[in-house]
Amino acid sequence: MRWEGTVRCWLAWKRRSRANRVLFVAALSLAAFVTGAFTWSTLNPAPGDFMRYFAFYWVWGVCAIGLLLGLAEYKTSPLRKKQERGHLFILLYIGALLIVTRALNAVLYYS
Repeated sequence: MRWEGTVRCWLAWKRRSRANRVLFVAALSLAAFVTGAFTWSTLNPAPGDFMRYFAFYWVWGVCAIGLLLGLAEYKTSPLRKKQERGHLFILLYIGALLIVTRALNAVLYYS
């Protein structure tokens, strides 16, 4: 099976309800935003810059909201109901992102 078929099967887009699709896209979008923001901050650090530290602390909070949306997506997921594999990937990714970004914020910007 090609990777496109694997991704299409994992998404199960036709089996998802409208609310589940919205939660899925919202959680994924917030995860992408947080990943992009902390990738940029890692490449352009500014040690001791309190305003940037505070801004990325806020971005870390956005990641926590993404985790809540991911939990809601999991609860309404058709993949969970049929015990299919791969449905916890978003929660695993956002949970790891929450831990890593907090550590990065502390290391890169706390003086």
